[in-house]
Amino acid sequence: MLNYPRVAIDFMNNDHAEFVALRKHLLDLLHRGADTTEVDAMLDSLLEHTRLHFAEEEKEMLAAHFTPYPVHKGEHDKVLADMTARIQTWKSARNTTTLSDWLEHAVRDWFVNHVSSMDFVTAAYIQSRSK
Repeated sequence: MLNYPRVAIDFMNNDHAEFVALRKHLLDLLHRGADTTEVDAMLDSLLEHTRLHFAEEEKEMLAAHFTPYPVHKGEHDKVLADMTARIQTWKSARNTTTLSDWLEHAVRDWFVNHVSSMDFVTAAYIQSRSK
């Protein structure tokens, strides 16, 4: 179970919950030794979900004229690049321990920190501008 705050915008909360569920499902697959095809498909789903979520957030930030947009967008770009590289490494090396460790620790820590800081502030700003 991840401990992270709800933010002021429903679509973000829904997407965050879906991200957590995808991550948990991936960890479950890895821990039970699932077929790599199934893990590949879930990783691709996690990456696509993350891309779509970031794109929607970025659209909302631009529409609200969110001044720190470049910083938040930069974080998104960095995360997508890292996630893409990790998935490519998994697909070539098939190292379950490395992938599990990344999902369990680095992804968890990044997600909780990102939602608690950048997303929390961004959602509050966007929500305040929509009134």
